[in-house]
Amino acid sequence: GCGFLEFTDSLFHCNVSIEGDLMKRVFVFDLDGTLIDSIEMINNCFNHTTKKFGLKPVEKEKFNYFLGDGPKILVEKSLNYLIQRDNLDEAVINSKFTEIYDSYIEYYNGYDDKKTQLYPYIRESLDKIKEMGALVCVCTNKTLPAAEKILNNLFPQGYFDYVSALEDEPKRKPNPFLLEKIVEDLDIKKEEIVYFGDTDTDIETCKNAKVTSVGVEWGFREREEIVESGADFAISDQRRIVDFYGELPKNIG
Repeated sequence: GCGFLEFTDSLFHCNVSIEGDLMKRVFVFDLDGTLIDSIEMINNCFNHTTKKFGLKPVEKEKFNYFLGDGPKILVEKSLNYLIQRDNLDEAVINSKFTEIYDSYIEYYNGYDDKKTQLYPYIRESLDKIKEMGALVCVCTNKTLPAAEKILNNLFPQGYFDYVSALEDEPKRKPNPFLLEKIVEDLDIKKEEIVYFGDTDTDIETCKNAKVTSVGVEWGFREREEIVESGADFAISDQRRIVDFYGELPKNIG
């Protein structure tokens, strides 16, 4: 975890091991739990699928811990949970995995999502950093069609400079591939990036890619997870996002 914490009302600064002279001008955001609160949608889609297969619903709050590693892992974790909770036959459920997963993805991709919203101050903060000259990107374990559908609901067309989404299961975060794709395709340096995410998967991705990480505390996981995962910074107020443009905040508070 972090060696040294400097606590203030809404931000703490851990030992930043990644120092660079280049200014931070590329802001990369995880999607679920960082920009958007999508628990309700995931809950509706997954439990629509369980009903179809004669299974009982998963409690909504459980998805806080099942989300973050892409749809396949979400379905795996949810089904494993149901096997344990409802004492189901593991072999039977596993034999239906592909069918259940395909059914979930089909419903999810076609779902008319009216519930998912941006977290407070996200749009204002992103507008501000764009005005300052930042490039604004998304890096998600969602599939590209799913990511683009949600982003197009919530932002004007072409708002983001780059959307890096899952195309190939083994390359999902914490594999640095999706983040490194942004670096290559935008022809930028890693030292110019600051990455915001809400789970240990995000922080691990940054470590693997050697990129500055900011853990956000308004998402799906507890503050402790962000601290223990070794985030370079942590913030609990979305308005703090703008503080990372240019030089990293040193004297916080």
